[in-house]
Amino acid sequence: MKKYFFTGFITLLPIALTLIIALWLFNLFTEPVSGLTESWILSLEKSWGLSLELHNTLVGFLSRILAFILLMVVIFLLGFFGRKLFLNLFLNLTDKIFSRIPLVRTIYRLSHDITKAMFSDTKKTFRETVLIPFPHQDTYSIGFVTGDIPARFREKTGTEIAVFVPTAPHPMSGYVLLTPKKMVVPVDVSVEDAFKFLISCGVIHPGEAKPEESKEKQ
Repeated sequence: MKKYFFTGFITLLPIALTLIIALWLFNLFTEPVSGLTESWILSLEKSWGLSLELHNTLVGFLSRILAFILLMVVIFLLGFFGRKLFLNLFLNLTDKIFSRIPLVRTIYRLSHDITKAMFSDTKKTFRETVLIPFPHQDTYSIGFVTGDIPARFREKTGTEIAVFVPTAPHPMSGYVLLTPKKMVVPVDVSVEDAFKFLISCGVIHPGEAKPEESKEKQ
């Protein structure tokens, strides 16, 4: 009985996590626009000949769907005009406005720099997978080289590279270590496989075939 329970749990967990994250992102991006779309739906109530006063759940759902569609259209248009002069002028104007607001300025610059670094086509966020002694010399943690460290840090510490050591099983948080190159051990493991190893808490090994793939090969 216990074996069947854990088998079902392991099967259901990835599906549940995927749905939770997808719904969270859906609500995050549609929340700012849902109020506007809901008002628009209610304003068309009479012209449609409908009575939506007692269907708040339906109105809320339709407003989220409409907000998502509008968001996709806006993203597509921004991407289409991404290399046009109009968007560059708009971004420059937005940058000037946000840069003059004290609290917003800090948040905007930080999010702008992180987004640019994460999604840049010419620069990889994580260069390679390495092992680094952490939290002490007798144990190793998986890390990712993010690049060279600033000259000011290098002069004070003698370190050369920055290594991000994520936590498990949620690798969105972690530690940024400044270390000499001789302290890290490069490993022939892709960043994707290394993240799978971390998220599974060491259960899924890099390069290991899935159970279904192993059965097919046999």
